[in-house]
Amino acid sequence: MTTPGEWSIEPTLRAGSEERLPDKEGQALEKELESVEASPTTAVGQDDNPPPEGGRGWWVLLGSFCLTFSTFGLVSSPFITVFQSLYEEEVLPDTNPSAIAWIGSIQYALCLMPGLLSGRLFDLGYLHIPLGIASVVLSLATILVAECTQYWHFLVTQGLVTGLANGFVFGPAMPIVSHWFRKRRSTGIGIVAAGAAVGGTVLPIVVRQLIPVVGRKWTMRIVGLLILVVQGVANLLVTRRLPATNHPGGLINPRAFKSIPYSLYVLGAFVGFLGMYTPLTFIDVSGITAAHLNPDFSFYLVSITNASSLIGRVGGGLCSDKFGVINVLVGFNSVAALMTFVWPTVKSKGGLVAIAVTYGLVGASGALVGLLAAPVAHLGDTADIGRRTGMMFTIVSIGSLIGPPISGAIYAANDGFMQVGIYAGMSPPSFNCWGVET
Repeated sequence: MTTPGEWSIEPTLRAGSEERLPDKEGQALEKELESVEASPTTAVGQDDNPPPEGGRGWWVLLGSFCLTFSTFGLVSSPFITVFQSLYEEEVLPDTNPSAIAWIGSIQYALCLMPGLLSGRLFDLGYLHIPLGIASVVLSLATILVAECTQYWHFLVTQGLVTGLANGFVFGPAMPIVSHWFRKRRSTGIGIVAAGAAVGGTVLPIVVRQLIPVVGRKWTMRIVGLLILVVQGVANLLVTRRLPATNHPGGLINPRAFKSIPYSLYVLGAFVGFLGMYTPLTFIDVSGITAAHLNPDFSFYLVSITNASSLIGRVGGGLCSDKFGVINVLVGFNSVAALMTFVWPTVKSKGGLVAIAVTYGLVGASGALVGLLAAPVAHLGDTADIGRRTGMMFTIVSIGSLIGPPISGAIYAANDGFMQVGIYAGMSPPSFNCWGVET
C-alpha cells in the first residue's frame, strides 16, 4: 500500500515515458534512471508549467460538474427505475420486462464505453466540437423520447442515442481535471463526480413528481430542455490548458498495459464493478420484499444513497489528497464490502436507510466511483491521460453491464438476497487485492 502522496516510481516511469523510449533496452533503462535522479515530476510525464491549482480551474470543475450532472443523472438507478415501471405498466404493457430493462442497461453501458474514442479525441485536442455536438444530441434525443410509442423506438432513442451522447459528454469530464490540478487532483475529481450524485438525486425526483402532473411526454421535454441549459453552461466553462498531443497509436494504446500497476488497477476495477452496483440495483426491491416497506418509500432508498454520495465523492477527494488515493480507496472499499455483506440481513426501515447512507458515502455512488479515475492520472503521461482513462472506463463498463444480471440470476436461483450479498460483497475486496499492488 502506498503512503500519502507516494507512487511506485519505476512502473510509473515506464508507463509515462513509453513513447519516448529508445529502441535499445540498455539505453531505455539508462534514460529511466537519469529521469529518476533528475526529477520525479518530469518522470511521470507532467508538463513543464505546473497547473495553477485553482483560478480558472475552479470554473472548469464547475463545467465538468455540469457534464456529470446530465450524463449520470439520466442513467442513475432511480431514473431508470421510474421508466422501467412506467413502460411496464402503461406504455409497453405487452413487452417482456427483461426486454424493457435492456433500454436502461444499454444507456448506462454506453455512458462509459465510448471512452476509447472520446479519450483519444481529447488527447488530440478535440474538445468543444465533439462536446457541443454530443450535448445537442443528448438534449434532442431526450426530448424525442416523448414521441416514442413502440419498443424499438425507446431502445434506439433512449438506449442507443442518448447512451452514445452521454458517453461523449462524459468523456472529457475526468481527464480535463489533470490539466488544471495536480496537488488537488483527487479533490477536483471528487467535485466533478459529485455532479453525478446531484443529477442522480434531482432528476429522478423531478421526473417522478412531474409525470402525474404534466404527463410522460411533457416531462421528457422539460428534462431535455433542462439538460440543454446545463450542457450550455458546461460548454462555456470547460476548456483545455495543455496543448494537443499525438501519441503513436490509435484508439487503444497496448503499451499502457505493459505497465504492471496500470494493468492491475484496471483489472481490479473491472472485478470490483462486477458487484459494485448490486446494492444500488436491488436495495429498493429488498426493502419491499424483506422489510415490507411501502413501495413509494422504498424507491427513495436509492435517492438517499445518491444524496449521501455527494459527501462521499467530495470528502473522498479531500482525504485522498492528504492520505493518498490508494489508501483511501482500500479503506472505503472495505467499508463497502461490509455494508454489502450486512445488507441482506437487514429487515427494518431504519437499518436499510443506514445501509443506504453508508453505502452512498463509500460505495458505488460515493468515493469509489468518485476516485476511480484519480490513480490513472498518476500512472502515465498527462498528455496521454484521455486515452488511458478511456481504456479503463471501457473495460470497467463491461463489468458494470454484466454485474447486475449476474446478481439477478443468483437472486432468481436462490429466491433471496443472502447469496447475492455474498457474491457482491466479494467484489470490493478483490478490487483491494489488485489496488494495493498499484
